[in-house]
Amino acid sequence: MAVEKPLTILIIGTLPPPLGGAGVSLTHLIGRLAQREDVRAIVVNTGGVRGHPIIGPFRFLKIILRVFRGALKADVVSLQTVPSGLPFIAPFAWAFARLWGKPFMIRMFGGQDFRRIPGIRGNTVRWFVRRSDLYLAQTKALVASAKEDRLARVEWYPTSRPMRAASEVFAVKKDRCRRFVYLGLVRWTKGIAELISAAERLPVDAVVDVYGPMMDGVGETDFAGLRRVRYCGVVPGGEGDRVLSGYDCLLLPTYWRGEGYPGVIPEAFGAGLPVITTNWMSIPELVDDSCGVLIEPKSADALYDAMHRLYSDDRLFVQLREGVRKKREFFNTDRWVERFVELCGELVEPCKAKVPV
Repeated sequence: MAVEKPLTILIIGTLPPPLGGAGVSLTHLIGRLAQREDVRAIVVNTGGVRGHPIIGPFRFLKIILRVFRGALKADVVSLQTVPSGLPFIAPFAWAFARLWGKPFMIRMFGGQDFRRIPGIRGNTVRWFVRRSDLYLAQTKALVASAKEDRLARVEWYPTSRPMRAASEVFAVKKDRCRRFVYLGLVRWTKGIAELISAAERLPVDAVVDVYGPMMDGVGETDFAGLRRVRYCGVVPGGEGDRVLSGYDCLLLPTYWRGEGYPGVIPEAFGAGLPVITTNWMSIPELVDDSCGVLIEPKSADALYDAMHRLYSDDRLFVQLREGVRKKREFFNTDRWVERFVELCGELVEPCKAKVPV
């Protein structure tokens, strides 16, 4: 009996370091694909080029060669990138896919609308997105925008995270909210100043811990002498779920303009945590009043009110945890890896039909 050949997917994208949601999402996808027998992933890591003026060009040439060879062997070419990286690698990935007659897919990370990127970079991004066989957009708002542009095919593909079984996560009973946590890039536009201002007003038994690499002028001196807020350093890769599990609620008072679906939100869902976050860009597509509290951006008062509300209202906190239980499985990485493989298979079928028997 003949064994069906595995679907071979060339995945092109940047893996950590640097730390970031796109790299984490890509890592999870590759890891899950490696566990499957029906799929073979050829991975080309595009990292290690920027910031290396001497060896960077040589690394880039090596990457291009690997993309050339990978496109020849693959059934599908999948470029997974942020908008800023697309103009550098897309010309080669698209050209090699067309050269070998393979379908070409773009998965775009982040919340930036490709139609509104300015200048030459924007023109380049638009040209390749419009010529892809499939465009995967991270938010529903971006899907709607892409459909207005009449792309050949666009699909919603949200951020996801691996999820432990709900029975394990919710075995630990939590009926009071006392421990708040921020996990992510520690930059001012993520609402760090508002977080400090709000948290310092909380009752004495409240804990507010901040984890992540400091950026954009934030330093440890900004946390010196605080009574409620502690800076706890960078969480090692793969340890986010363990760290989050030690808290009651995630804080994300962001107003960063590049925000799409912040990966820390489904990661918090995975750990059973409700979320206090901002009514900013597409975040309300992830968080509603069943699983969290939405506040106005740049408002320390609104953040304090939301935190104090969960601190003082045990019934509300328990209700939100129950909402998280119901929502979390939708953002399970296993669900979306399965969908990714389905989409790749759908792209391959028309190509097979063109091959003479």
